[in-house]
Amino acid sequence: QVFEHYPVSYFLRNMQTSEIHMSHHGLGPKGTKAIALALVNNTTVLKLNLADNALEAEGGLYIANMLRENCYITVLDLSENKLGTSGAKSLGDMLHINVNLKEVYLAGNNFTDKDIEHFSEVMKDFRLTHFDLSRNCIGEKGGLLLGPAIAANESLEYLNLSWNNIRRKVPLRLQTAQRTM
Repeated sequence: QVFEHYPVSYFLRNMQTSEIHMSHHGLGPKGTKAIALALVNNTTVLKLNLADNALEAEGGLYIANMLRENCYITVLDLSENKLGTSGAKSLGDMLHINVNLKEVYLAGNNFTDKDIEHFSEVMKDFRLTHFDLSRNCIGEKGGLLLGPAIAANESLEYLNLSWNNIRRKVPLRLQTAQRTM
């Protein structure tokens, strides 16, 4: 018999601090749902790090729904969670609503060119200062979508696109877009 184990005591101890760092805890979608429900009305936590917890798209949806209501969290790290296309859509939709997030880290979530569509439109208007999409599967088409979004954005100070498949003339276009910021 397999027993599910979630780090409940650790989470409860840290729920009244400004930062919850729960990377590598194996939360999965079920553990993430519990955390998201507990944080909907929390006004203390400002930074949430759930990197490398196998959240998958379902867990990404729970976090996105929580962030539609919670306007206190300003830093979010969901790197290495296999969020995929559905996770990108959930988070992209949430970014249209939550204007208080300042830093979002989504490295290593298997995002493709198609998934970048969920971020490129909102990226023109969002108020993020840091956005990390490194170690994904973004190629030429995704890079071309990001160019105009970067050029239109007025708040972005840090953008990490390293370890993607962006080649040819796209980096030059991204560099040109960055100069207009």
